[in-house]
Amino acid sequence: MEKTDIRKELENARKLSSEMRSGKRKPDIDTYWEVVCGDVLLAEENLKKMERQWEIAGLAREMIEYATILEGYDHMLNSIYNAVSRMLKALSGHPRLRVSLLRLQYLIVSRLASMTGHEINLCEHIEEDIRFYSRNIEAADEGRMEDIVPEGCLKTDPVEWTAGWEEVIDEADRKACEALKDVPRGMGFCHAYWIELGNVLERDYGISWQSPASMNPETMFD
Repeated sequence: MEKTDIRKELENARKLSSEMRSGKRKPDIDTYWEVVCGDVLLAEENLKKMERQWEIAGLAREMIEYATILEGYDHMLNSIYNAVSRMLKALSGHPRLRVSLLRLQYLIVSRLASMTGHEINLCEHIEEDIRFYSRNIEAADEGRMEDIVPEGCLKTDPVEWTAGWEEVIDEADRKACEALKDVPRGMGFCHAYWIELGNVLERDYGISWQSPASMNPETMFD
């Protein structure tokens, strides 16, 4: 069986959807759904292959745009919820974009609860995540870097919560990966990548960044 070219299928769905939204074609929610699916599948493929990960944020933004349209159709809610959940797993390094995904997820879960007449405990967990990210974002925006709480057990540079970081990290990632395109993606590659990413951030964007290795000297990274 021939493997599906996700990127090609997504481009086709984008073209048709654009024509629909401009009035050149009759709206078709199946085509909009194809864009959402393509965004999620391509994000997951990039993450799995550890390549072109700078695309994932753009894919997430596009998915939100089309998922917001589809959210108005009751029979699409479960499918949209699953798509948003998968995109959240694929996305990293974009706290503000993550909050947008979480808010869409919360809206969908709330709509499902309203339709069924039952409370869904998941709403509370999503609200907790939104509060966590929002507190850190607010602290970063106000320059209170010491108040930023790490997302997991490993420490990260608080600069990663700033708007400036979120605006440039995808382009910086692309540049770093391009510079290392001939370096094998084997054990130890993360250290070469972090060094190059730090250089790009400092040189091109004036952002001083400490890598996970620098922030967690007691941890072994391979």
